[in-house]
Amino acid sequence: MTSTFISRFFLAAFALLAAASAQAAIPQSQRDYLLAFYAATNGPNWLNNDGWGDPPGTECGWYGITCDAGETTVTGLEFVTNSMASTPPGTPLPDWAALPDLTSIALGNTSLTGPVPPIAGLSQLTFFNVSGGQFTGPLPDPSGLQHLTRYSAVLNAFTGPLPPFTNMPALEWLLLRGNQLSGTIPPLTGMPALTILSLQQNQLTGTIPALPLGLERLVVDQNQLTGPVPAAPNSLQTGGSILCPNHLTPSASNDWNVATGETPWHAQCTAAPPGLGAAAIPTLGEWALALLSLAAAAVGFAVLRRRQV
Repeated sequence: MTSTFISRFFLAAFALLAAASAQAAIPQSQRDYLLAFYAATNGPNWLNNDGWGDPPGTECGWYGITCDAGETTVTGLEFVTNSMASTPPGTPLPDWAALPDLTSIALGNTSLTGPVPPIAGLSQLTFFNVSGGQFTGPLPDPSGLQHLTRYSAVLNAFTGPLPPFTNMPALEWLLLRGNQLSGTIPPLTGMPALTILSLQQNQLTGTIPALPLGLERLVVDQNQLTGPVPAAPNSLQTGGSILCPNHLTPSASNDWNVATGETPWHAQCTAAPPGLGAAAIPTLGEWALALLSLAAAAVGFAVLRRRQV
């Protein structure tokens, strides 16, 4: 009787383990995505590809993959300096919409090329880093991602305008240094929690918009920005911001002197080349100034022109 009880106990235990194993498997669609991702990024030549390609049910143990506690869905793709390269060159990454529960994407220091798939549908995303690659095309628009706190696309070859960056209440870091981004900086009101804004080494034009009250660092040098600087928030760290070189309008501001660690803050700025920003549509007030300037003397005309730059 005792042996019968023990046999039944072990049979029940094995059944429970089998059921737990079956429940722990991620969907086949997610496994298919991971295998496609592996192939598109030269997986066989990664520095670390431990586990990749093992039987179904093992995916949450593959290097770089994070899953939820129950191991039923993929929540993270986290690779930094892992010799990833597009295979063949220019092959786009598979659309990670197949992984709807992603909270973290980290693909740093890679040789990946081509466009980055959209991220707008990844509603749980908190961390996004594709820095140090060779990505091209537009930046993926993160607008509406309520939980995103870090967005980094540093040192790539992204082109085109900045996304609108709307409805992003949790975003703290926006790092876009060293791309080929153009156009103006959009309003920053959609990112009230922003503490670090890094846009240097791009081709941005226009003025710097009003800054979030909690901003700690503003780094926008080596663009083609013009006009007056906005008010400096009290939260800016001493010496943590860089405004020039740009074509910003010089002004006396001890707050910006302190924030940049340079007095005056505009020492490295230069005058705007003739015509820079001339394509902007004038306001009614600017039209009035232009008409008045037609009748102004040479000195008055020059003053008005400087006010319009």
